[in-house]
Amino acid sequence: MERAFKLLGWVVAALLLACGMAGTASAAVPLQACVARLPAAATEAERLLAAPRQYDCTTRQNEHGPGNYAVRFAFDPVSPAAGDPLVLRTTSVWQDAQRIVFRYGDGTTETLEWNSANASRYMTIGAIFEFPVPTHAAPLQAIHIEVTNSANLRGVVLGAELMTRSESFALKAWLVALYAGFAGLSLALLTYNSALWVALGHRFQLAYCGMVASLMAYTFTSSGLALLAFPSLDNNDRLRINYVLLGLTALAAVLFVRDFFSDAARDRRVRHFTILGGAAMMVTALLFALLAPWQIHLLDRLYYIGGVLLLATVVPVLWTARKQGDAYLGLFLLAWSPPILTTAARAAYGFNLLPYSFWLDNGNLIALAVESLLSSLLIIARLRVLSSERDLAREGEQSALRLASSDPLTGLLNRRAFIGRAVGRSGVHRLMLIDIDSFKAINDRMGHDIGDEVLCEIARAIQSVRIPGSLAVRMGGEEFALLVPLARQGECLPEQVLDAIRTHTMPHALKVTASLGFADGPVGSHDEWKRLYRLADAALYRAKADGRDRTCRATGFAGGIAARA
Repeated sequence: MERAFKLLGWVVAALLLACGMAGTASAAVPLQACVARLPAAATEAERLLAAPRQYDCTTRQNEHGPGNYAVRFAFDPVSPAAGDPLVLRTTSVWQDAQRIVFRYGDGTTETLEWNSANASRYMTIGAIFEFPVPTHAAPLQAIHIEVTNSANLRGVVLGAELMTRSESFALKAWLVALYAGFAGLSLALLTYNSALWVALGHRFQLAYCGMVASLMAYTFTSSGLALLAFPSLDNNDRLRINYVLLGLTALAAVLFVRDFFSDAARDRRVRHFTILGGAAMMVTALLFALLAPWQIHLLDRLYYIGGVLLLATVVPVLWTARKQGDAYLGLFLLAWSPPILTTAARAAYGFNLLPYSFWLDNGNLIALAVESLLSSLLIIARLRVLSSERDLAREGEQSALRLASSDPLTGLLNRRAFIGRAVGRSGVHRLMLIDIDSFKAINDRMGHDIGDEVLCEIARAIQSVRIPGSLAVRMGGEEFALLVPLARQGECLPEQVLDAIRTHTMPHALKVTASLGFADGPVGSHDEWKRLYRLADAALYRAKADGRDRTCRATGFAGGIAARA
């Protein structure tokens, strides 16, 4: 465990260092957006240039509601270095189209237009739009954007930055490495936990695989890679998919928690609450995907309310686990604090309680890195307990089976288990029935305790000559039996069995002998078994009648005629 925390510390330190490098390596100029509503019929952003008082630079953008907007960025004039032009970067949000006007110090302008259907032209990794700024002799003085049908859920234009192309390239290279590392980690987790699920079949492993797979799919779409892979995909449709995949990820995570703490989630009310939360999350996600932009603000709010309700379903499970004294609750809380806090922060952002941040939008990357390390330890620890419980259950089951099928005194098979294993065997077998001579006299003279010891030693003597593939049984009282495949009867002859009994050391140096009758025949059915047993029993009776301490063989498969062996 100490090593795990040290490794966690190194991972977190590396991630924080990487984040710091990402934040300090660029000299990007953040742009403050001033917005103004446009009439529905307006098509020219320049029409607003004569009325700057219409722009609002202080009110939060989302408070203006959906519609058409003009956005103005004011900044000190910028002149790019030769061979390193400027780019304008903004975060992807729900809107139909943009018309971007770049104004230069000499009064000239350049225009760039795009819409949601062809957004892939300017989409780059991280779901960031990157627009090339045309180079002029005069410095860039202002940027104006006309936005058509902005949903304005969190803002009209978010995360606007002005930077050089080389700075943008360095930032994109860092993001590619980050997303590649995330993909590798996710693929390793998915493969590892899938293999465990196939081998062990625990439900929480399947839920964890579903969570990782959904998160991978969500990251593929939310990072903008889906638009790069499928250029014809509409950007607003990509955002619809984001809602559904993020809902699936949250649902799978809650199912993992519920199934991991299965004892705590046995309460029907807890399970029903989980189902209700999952249904609320998925229904609102599907409604948003199918109906937006109709009532998009209401659908977005319902979606985040569903997310909060789903997150709340974890509380009774963890509370019950705490009351039950679950040994892994502390490690679980440590492992899942990052994703839980990230989810809570995203919910706060969804309710416009937090401002936009790139790391808030992509916090799942760091959260999964920390969670995966500790969750792997958590799952391994849980599997060890489950495996131990399963092994104990198997041992108990096997012990019960042994008790049910064996003679409690000698450890040999009992009569019922012997017949169950014998009947149905293919091929011809030899059945040897063995009876201890004058056993009643031993009991009467020495006592039943000594008699029981003699029975145990007889069993050991029989076991000493029993060959693999044969069956040894205590039929009852002082009668034993051996069933040997006839093809191997030369390895276990009747005389060898009696010799083993004669020479075996008995309690109090008693001299114990036995009589043996045997017969050959098939045991494929109960009728064949009964016939074989009658033949061997008749031979045993003859051996007893002929003076004991000898063997007697039954002649033929169908008669009761016996001859001395």
